[in-house]
Order: sequence, then structure tokens, then C-alpha cells
Amino acid sequence: MTTLPELIPPRDPALAVGWRESRRTARRGQPDLPLAMALVTDGSQSTTTGVLRDAGVDVVGLLAPEPLESLAWAAEAGLHVLLAGPASPADEVLRAVADLAEEADLAHVVALDGRAWPTATHVAATVASLGRLTQVTVVGAPTGPGGRVEIVDLATRWCGEILAVCADRTAMPASALAPDAPVTLALLTASGATVLVNERMNGALDTATITVCGQRGRLVVQGRQVRHQDERGVQELVLPAATTHRPGLREATCDVVRATELEDPRLVRGATFHDLLAANRLLAAAGTSHQRGGWVEL
Repeated sequence: MTTLPELIPPRDPALAVGWRESRRTARRGQPDLPLAMALVTDGSQSTTTGVLRDAGVDVVGLLAPEPLESLAWAAEAGLHVLLAGPASPADEVLRAVADLAEEADLAHVVALDGRAWPTATHVAATVASLGRLTQVTVVGAPTGPGGRVEIVDLATRWCGEILAVCADRTAMPASALAPDAPVTLALLTASGATVLVNERMNGALDTATITVCGQRGRLVVQGRQVRHQDERGVQELVLPAATTHRPGLREATCDVVRATELEDPRLVRGATFHDLLAANRLLAAAGTSHQRGGWVEL
């Protein structure tokens, strides 16, 4: 039976290399051996540890979101790094850990619920059938930096690179999406589509109404339901519900497990620290737009 000290790497980087190789060898012979990783969390969600244990991970300790020393030690010690949510450390921390992890062939994964949302995956696979995209609207998006990261990630996956952002209500292409839904964030994407977002205090991805419009049709997303309208008429699809309270965390954990089992961090399918860095850059531009007015190019 594996004892607790064997799950914790030594602090000496030279010794940690040997520890990492011995863990890999042991996992080949003992597939049930628990996976050791560094979990970065602020502890605000009591369900985090339970989700990880349900996914087969033995949680031996937590790292706070700061400082850089803790995260750098995790990567130098040969631990895959999992960020439990889009609320992130400073950019220099993310960049340093991403660089260290890539140098050591380690996975660095950010848990985003949109990456584990079956509806979002379906839209990403279907959006090409709409022809050239013209507009995306989101009514009831989650507020705050974490909510914006989720929306930015969805917009990028569906519409391509984001070229400019606006958080100045006086400069929006449209002031509101409904009488009680003012536009609070606008994005211009590489596909040519403009994304107009209404954010609410109680908003969430799986309760928002999202409309994706193209030259040949449109998709309307409401939770598990997707309505596809084109020249053939209207088709409705109901997708599976989430199987856990934090689907993004479970999916990110599976990413780390997959990368460990197959010894290839490139197999990570979800968001990485580089994706979060790009989203943070856009959020900073949105802050500039809100303070100074107008659109801000990226």
C-alpha cells in the first residue's frame, strides 16, 4: 500500500526528478496508484476535494493561489498543476508556471465549466453549418472576472480570435438585448461576428440564453436545449445534464489523469494557463475600455 510520504515529492529539484520517474514506473505496474498533483485553489468551494477524489485523485495537500514560490516549486518538483477555477493568480505567476511545466513535460490545466458543458461542445461542432457568423448574444451571463473568462473562452472557441473589446456602455453596438438586459460587454471576433453580452449577478452558463447567428441559420441555446433554425426549419436537441456540481473541475482532472497515464501533456483537451493568460489580457482591455471609454484593440 502506498503511504502518504510517497505521494509528496522532495523539495530538492534534483531528488524530485528521481521521485517523478519512480512514480511513473510504479503507476505502470499499479494502475490504481493514486495520482499526485498540485491543486491551486482559494478554498472557497468545499466540494473541490470531493470532486477530485471521485475522479480517482488522492488529495494530499493544497496550494494557495499565491505566491509564485509555491507554484514554481510544484512544477520543479514534477507535479502536474491544476487550477480549480478561472479566478487566477497574477499573469507573471501563470506564465512562469506554464514555462516550467512545459520544460518538464507536465500538464497545466485550468478548470472551466464551459469546457465540460456538452451544449458548448455541440455548438462548437455545429457552428460551421451556419455559414459566416454575424452576431452572438448572451442574456444572463455570469458576472465577475471568472464569469468573463468563461464567456471569453466560449466566444473564442465558437467565433475565433477576439480582436477588440468594449465595456463602455455608451459605445456599444446595441444598448440592450431586452428591456431588462443591458449590454455590459461586447467583443469583435476574427470571424466577423460581434458578441454582445448581458451580465447578471445570478447569471450562469447553463441558465443563460445564447443566440448564435450566421448567414445560413442560427442556434439558440438555453441550458441543455439547443434549437437549430435554417432553411429546412427548426430542429430541437436536448443534451445530457452535468453529472457533478463542478463539471469543469472533473473534466480538468480527467485531463491531468490522461496526460499522466499516457505520459504526454499535449493530450490535455481543456484550457491551459496560456488560455487563461489570453483571457486575462482581454479582461484587462475591458477594464481600460470601461475607464477610458470606447473600444480597445488587442
